[in-house]
Amino acid sequence: ALLDRAERALSLTAALAGLAQENMNRAGGFAFVDMGRRVERAVNACRFALDFGGAGASTDDLGVLLDLVDSRISYGARYILGVALAPVRDMVLLDPFNPRSLAFQVACLGERLAVLPSLRQDGVAELPVRLVAGLSGEIAAAEAATLPLDTVAAWEMRLWEIAEAIGARYFPG
Repeated sequence: ALLDRAERALSLTAALAGLAQENMNRAGGFAFVDMGRRVERAVNACRFALDFGGAGASTDDLGVLLDLVDSRISYGARYILGVALAPVRDMVLLDPFNPRSLAFQVACLGERLAVLPSLRQDGVAELPVRLVAGLSGEIAAAEAATLPLDTVAAWEMRLWEIAEAIGARYFPG
């Protein structure tokens, strides 16, 4: 029943995201809508991995994780064998080519931030850019087979810190 509710929510969210992606004006506000969506997806990937991707996760848990992150087809295309913990964690969290993974969302955040105006003239990256670069590097260096869940929880907290830094930088007061 929980999976059915989640699938209905994902369907509604996908419809709204598609509407925004295809019909929203690409003026200044679009970058912030997109960054908000990326942070939300990244946080959800972390939370779902924490809930369903622990060391004792069953194949059913891992299947639910893939479904919640909408990566079952990508997983099946890459891994011919059944679901296993390390490959699922890799697909959901670390794969830079999976458009639903944590790594992909963080990379997109970096791309959006790179084109926004900077208030600094000294060439030093502003806080949101530095935070995203640091998180991106940690994700790129991580190994799915040895990834502790407390690291995933810390990444989730860092995502909220990034969101706060973006808000403070571009929407002061």
